[in-house]
Amino acid sequence: MNDKLKDIVYSDLFRYTGNARRTKHIYTTYLQELRSSPEFHYISLMRRTKFYEDDIKTHDGFLKFLCRIRYEFFNWRLTRQSLKYHIQIPYDTKIGKGFYLAHFGRVIIHPKAEIGYNCNVSTGVVIGTQFRGKRKGAPHIGNFVWIGANAVIVGNVTIGNNVLIAPGAYVNFDVPDGSIVIGNPGLIRRAPGATLSYINNTIQFDEYNVMSDPTPVNKSQIPTGPARQTRQSRY
Repeated sequence: MNDKLKDIVYSDLFRYTGNARRTKHIYTTYLQELRSSPEFHYISLMRRTKFYEDDIKTHDGFLKFLCRIRYEFFNWRLTRQSLKYHIQIPYDTKIGKGFYLAHFGRVIIHPKAEIGYNCNVSTGVVIGTQFRGKRKGAPHIGNFVWIGANAVIVGNVTIGNNVLIAPGAYVNFDVPDGSIVIGNPGLIRRAPGATLSYINNTIQFDEYNVMSDPTPVNKSQIPTGPARQTRQSRY
């Protein structure tokens, strides 16, 4: 992997292991996590497939042909993982660094959805599109968002930063920063520390150069501070 691909893959790895970036045994840790965590394995394949597809555009002739073969191979592997673990997250979905799937199992995210940095998605979550009405489109989800099991987020809605979507909640409306959403239909409760201790091993923005990356949405009012470094079990 080159440095650009390492940067995003290892940021996801940090969310799972807590190991500092570019440590002496980081690649060994990466291989161990691939074997032990189907969730991280899928995320890694997703990142690599997207990177190799983009790499095709930077070459010509025979090198472009080789890049296409590499892309097709990883896309095939991603498809197999998707069928095996029932995770449907297209590789071209815009997802910021530090993405964390809490458990493998059914997770469906529409390719037009956008997800920010340091976000957690639990099993059974659906992030989908709405086909008509004023909310036609897909969700835009900010940074430091925790989405509980079996939650549903649909339509062209904006979920702010530091938001906790409770398990089983149904969200088809905008949610402001620093909020908890509970129930079906969802109800908003303002909570400045909504995701405190829920989001584990958050990546450091200075280390990963997050603010210069155009991928995520809702960059403003990103919560920071040592309280966010709490280690949380995956299970």
